[in-house]
Parts: sequence; C-alpha cells; structure tokens
Amino acid sequence: MAMPFKMIKRHGHYWPTIMEDFVRYAKGCQACQEHGVVHRAPCIELQSIVKPWPSRGWAMDLIGQIHPSSSKKHEFIIVANDYFTKWIEARLMMSVTQESVIAFIKENTIHQFGLPQTITADRGIVFTGGQIREFAKEYKFEIINSTPYYAQANGQAEATNKSIKHIMEKAIKDTPNDLHRLLSEVLWAFRTSQKSSTGTTPYALTYGHDHLLAMEIMVRSFRVALQNNISVTEYNKAMAIELEDLGDHRLDALDRLHAKKLKISRSYNRRVLPKTFQEKELVWKPILPIGSKDPKFGNSPQTGKDFFYFIKF
Repeated sequence: MAMPFKMIKRHGHYWPTIMEDFVRYAKGCQACQEHGVVHRAPCIELQSIVKPWPSRGWAMDLIGQIHPSSSKKHEFIIVANDYFTKWIEARLMMSVTQESVIAFIKENTIHQFGLPQTITADRGIVFTGGQIREFAKEYKFEIINSTPYYAQANGQAEATNKSIKHIMEKAIKDTPNDLHRLLSEVLWAFRTSQKSSTGTTPYALTYGHDHLLAMEIMVRSFRVALQNNISVTEYNKAMAIELEDLGDHRLDALDRLHAKKLKISRSYNRRVLPKTFQEKELVWKPILPIGSKDPKFGNSPQTGKDFFYFIKF
C-alpha cells in the first residue's frame, strides 16, 4: 500500500485521503473476504446476567450421552444451577423427553425453592417443545433459549457442567458404572466448595450457615465440641445471630458477584470489534458440512474458507 502512495505523490497528484481510500477498497475486495481469516473477536459487549436473590433464575443444561452408562442404564444428566447462590440440582436419566424435563423442574426446583422468574437453556427440542412452553406459561415463568451461534448466553450452565464432569472423573475413575450411586457425592462436593464469584459456598448462601462435615464429627472440630458444651438457651441465641447475619452475608456475596462480573466484562470488552449491518445488505455467512464443529462457534458448525454464500439481511 505504501508503494502506490509514493508513486502517486512523486507524480505530483494531491490525494489527502489516499490511505483511508486504500483501506476501504481493500476491505471491499470479494476475494479477500472469501479467502481471508475468519474474525473470531466478539462484535458486541458482554451482557452479564445477575440475579440478586436466590432461586429467581436457573441455568439448565444436559450432560450426555455418557459412555459407559451406569449399571442402571443412565446415559444423561440434567443439571440446573442457581444464578445467585450457585446451588446445583441434577438428576440421572435413561432418556431425555419433555415430560422428564418438566418433572425435574417441578420436583428439583419449584417444589424445593419456589417458582423461578427465568430458566435459561439451549435450543434443544426438550427445552423448546410445545409441552414445556405450555408448562412455563401455566406456572408463569420464562424460558430463555441461547442460540447455537452464541452458546455463551448459557455460560453458567456450561461452566457448571465442566466442574461437574471434572469432579465425576475423579469420583468414578475406577467404577464408572456406579455413577448412579456416586452422583450425590459429586453434588455434595460442588455444593460445599467455595466459589470465587461469591466468596462462600452454595450451601451457606442457600441455608444461611456453613455445612457440617462428617470429618468434623470424627475428629471433633472446635465448633462441634463447643456446641455440646453450651446450654440450649446459648445455642438458640447463637443460631438467631446467624439468621440475623444471613442478609448481610447475601449482600456481601452479591457485591462480590457484581465485582467478578465487572472484571470479566472489562477483559471481554477489550476484544470487541463492533459490526453494523443494514437491512438487505449482503454479508458473508460461514457454513460447513453437517457434522463439523468448532467450540469457538458454540454449538454451530465450524466455518471454513471454501464454504461461503451471500445472504440478505
């Protein structure tokens, strides 16, 4: 680009916007667009989801198919994660249907924690079908579906699945067929682990006090030894103080959650390259043969240089 500029200047031509015009021309080159590198930078800023109260919003996803399956032929795990407390609910399934998903939502979320405001899931048929839509309409909550091209919209469920898989790998390493027996231990490990986003455990945020481990009974930790040596009146007073502090603990967790989301947003937004389109403009849309996949494109097929076509907005 510098060589033509010098040649034009040498011949005495005055062209003050030559560099901008060269860049604009190069960007409009069809061959360059077709065979150039696909930009993977985000085009919009991160929109973080923060639910300021427990059980108002759940992220839901499926893990499966699991190989090998459990000895009871379970091949799927449906997982729900509360946006605020990070509390997790999960259930093993032999097959996944809209009826089984509805039963899970009823028994594991509504009947235990009350009606949610939203449930976020992907666009699988079990989360978008007519039965589950009617169920959501009847119970007056909203199902939000992430798109295949932007699976990050259900990022909390994806992150939870990653953690669950990691714990499962360690728990069932030698006995993979015992998943149905060990799942409760996996959930307990997740629920009692401190989360960096809230600074506390899902158990403490949900129930208002720290969990008591079996190990503390065996070795008699200080608080176990103390509670057996105080009067009923003193014990009740201590429990009442914990209840009074529950609101403060949740507000502290909410502040930490906001700070964590803000930090992530700042890092993410540095990579944003804005894109704007007008209706009926011709744009490049990447596609690939069926079956091809790239995690960077969410659940959609990966893009390739030889598979492009024009579409109209």
